[in-house]
Amino acid sequence: MAEQLATAPEFVRLKTQHTAVVRGEGVPVEDMIRFLDSAFTVLRAAVDAAAIAPDGPAYSRYDTELEGDVTIEAGIPLLAALEENLEFNGVTIEAGELPGGEVARAIHVGPYSELADVWQEFLGDLERSGRTPRKPYWESYLVTPGPGTDPERLRTEMSAPV
Repeated sequence: MAEQLATAPEFVRLKTQHTAVVRGEGVPVEDMIRFLDSAFTVLRAAVDAAAIAPDGPAYSRYDTELEGDVTIEAGIPLLAALEENLEFNGVTIEAGELPGGEVARAIHVGPYSELADVWQEFLGDLERSGRTPRKPYWESYLVTPGPGTDPERLRTEMSAPV
């Protein structure tokens, strides 16, 4: 059963954020986790090689509904815009951005397996409050998962422009 949101939706005004991304277009929804794992491995290698300078937690951005084939990106916010594409392990890292403007945010504490239900709860709460969420939606991973990480301690910030 999905845990309740750790925080009620809050509304903030954000500036557009430069990012480095690995994009996936036409990714079957059942392959999303495999895509994201691979993309984040490449992005971590780029950070470790000092090819990109992060300015915040890794995130996943969703430009389509999460059914069928999806458009998705795995990204890392940057201190400055990426000037050109980078190639790491045969994967292209491109410049991207997270949108600015008014954004609703909430934090979920618990395993990633609960996120689909929690997203529906979050978006429904926004609709019920008279706010209309717009894509792209994104989730930022405030606790980096790794071997031995207790899934109940994961913290995911969900964001949706409104």
